[in-house]
Amino acid sequence: MSYRLQLDNILTLLLGPKSCGKTSILFNHAVQELLSNSRNKVCFICPRRLEKVPPTLTDLPDDSTSLKNLSFHYLFSRKELRQFLVEQLPKESPDLILIDNLQHYFSDLPDLYLTIKILEHSLNFNRKRQGRQCHVILASQSSSLAPLNQNTLSCLIPGRIVVSPLKVSPKIPGRCFSVQGTEFNLFEDPRGEQNIRELTQL
Repeated sequence: MSYRLQLDNILTLLLGPKSCGKTSILFNHAVQELLSNSRNKVCFICPRRLEKVPPTLTDLPDDSTSLKNLSFHYLFSRKELRQFLVEQLPKESPDLILIDNLQHYFSDLPDLYLTIKILEHSLNFNRKRQGRQCHVILASQSSSLAPLNQNTLSCLIPGRIVVSPLKVSPKIPGRCFSVQGTEFNLFEDPRGEQNIRELTQL
């Protein structure tokens, strides 16, 4: 399956409750970006090391070179993230940046504002140097952003994609949710591994 998010803005916020598959959605989008053009570069940022590759809706290619332009950066603090955006990001010049667990990197709206402005500065630098625009998706738990001024937040990060929980038949294992009108099922397979599939496949 070749599902990918539809992006209408340079900066997009992916919102949803805890453990609803946001990391899988991000990683699936990264895979699609790389498969669509082997020269694309994707930067995946998160605050803790991934124990295993997140489950995706897209079958991963047998040829590992297809994902050679995917770089993981485990940045454990706000300081490390900002330092990366200033020093390392201009060197990598990615086509897509994915930041998982955004709530880990800020304590209030002014704090988030400064981080986004640093990010925008690096994006503008890359655009002028490379002649192409980089898209950014920032994933966060909805509850972490709820106390913030939503009008200011929308101005700061214009794009918004919401992961909404679904109530379905109890016969369907795991949890179900909807993203941009497409419905998914996050479940454990017989080996106890997390997996994801589109509900139309059931």
